[in-house]
Amino acid sequence: MLLKPEFFTINALEATHESPINDKIILKEIKAALLSDEVTKDYKSLLKSGPREFEKSLQDWNYENRLLLYRGKIYIPHSMEDTL
Repeated sequence: MLLKPEFFTINALEATHESPINDKIILKEIKAALLSDEVTKDYKSLLKSGPREFEKSLQDWNYENRLLLYRGKIYIPHSMEDTL
């Protein structure tokens, strides 16, 4: 599952409502899940030192602020899909 980062920011120019969900808690849980997820826990090192044949297939992925992004959207590990 992928979520756009702007879903986790407040746009001060738009009328907003009080959200029952705390974005900081969700982001913290996502970061923790990425560290324990078997598929993604070594992704950061793979991006830096992985085989050259993977380089083209990994172009849309990046790692920012301890979050794994695919085309600018936050990657949610499979272990969290049932909780969101």
